[in-house]
Formats: sequence, structure tokens, C-alpha cells
Amino acid sequence: MSLKARFFDAFASRPPPPATQIIRPVVSHHEGDHLRELLATKTSRELTDYELRTVVEGNLWMLTPKAFLYFLPTFLHASLASYTSVSVFASELIGALTEPSRTDVLDALDKVTQFRSELGLPDDMTELLRKQQLEWFDSGTPVAIFHERFDNLIHAEGAAILAFFVAFKKAYGADFPFNELETAVDRYWIRYHDS
Repeated sequence: MSLKARFFDAFASRPPPPATQIIRPVVSHHEGDHLRELLATKTSRELTDYELRTVVEGNLWMLTPKAFLYFLPTFLHASLASYTSVSVFASELIGALTEPSRTDVLDALDKVTQFRSELGLPDDMTELLRKQQLEWFDSGTPVAIFHERFDNLIHAEGAAILAFFVAFKKAYGADFPFNELETAVDRYWIRYHDS
């Protein structure tokens, strides 16, 4: 069975969400309308690489668990099959599939601080970014979003995500030199490894 077939078969029991259940309630209509309008008119198999790059990319955080899991087979397949076209989206997906930790936030902020002059960030903006990101993480929202999405997966779904990580690491692991893929698997997805 191909990985594409495995992804779609594993999530086949996930129905398309109604338009009112695509975007998380805390997202303003202004922010989420374009994404909602697109996804409400598409099946999971109909999303194009272009739509992933131009509408979905940068907005995975907005999706409800129902919408995220319904469209996940396409997200996984496109990240593998069209990586050069959707690499930024694929990186965002890896982040969404990684159980959040405060240490990750601190490490990322330390990198921003280390390269702030190259990035053209003034000290006060760097400190504001640090404050906002830590407040966001400490609110519990990122961890809650992750667990809302993934704690009730059936084994076949979790195993399909693990298979994605194995294939993605083999194909594109060199683009993730900070062990991002291994971290995601070790924190959560390894539980779906068939012994």
C-alpha cells in the first residue's frame, strides 16, 4: 500500500466538518474567513499545493480538531510528494505534529536573540516577542490544541502519522538539523510503533 493510500485509509472515517466547525471559535471572522471559505468547498483530496501555500500555510493553528484531522491526509501527502513546493507549509505541519514544550519556545527565542542584529530586530522588539510567546505558551493553549487534536486518534491514524515521520525523515531529514523530526516522534508518535 502506498503512503498516500495509507494516509487516506487511516483517516477515512473522519467526516468533513460543517463550515461552522472548521475554524476554532477564538479566531475572529476577519482572520479565519478566507480559510473557512476555501475548506468548506473542498474535500480533503481536492486541496492543491497552491492552496496549501497561499491559504492554509501559516493558519494551521486556526483549525478545529475536526478540520485538522479531516484534511490531515492531504497535509501529510503533500508534504512528502510536493516538498519543494510546500516546504514552509511542511515545516509548519511538523510543528503542529510536535507536542509543545516550554523548552522549545525558550530555545527558539534564544536563537532569535542570538541573530537579532542579522534579523534587524531591535532589543525592545525581541523582548516583546519573548514576553508574548512565553505568555502564549504558559496560557496552556498550545498544549491544549495539540491534545485536543491527537489524544483520541485510533491506532491506524497514529501509525499513519508515524509512517509519515519515518518517510519524511528519510527524504528531507537533512533540512531539519535540530532533531525536530526525532523530537516529534519521541515525545508522542513513538507510542504507535508496532513492536
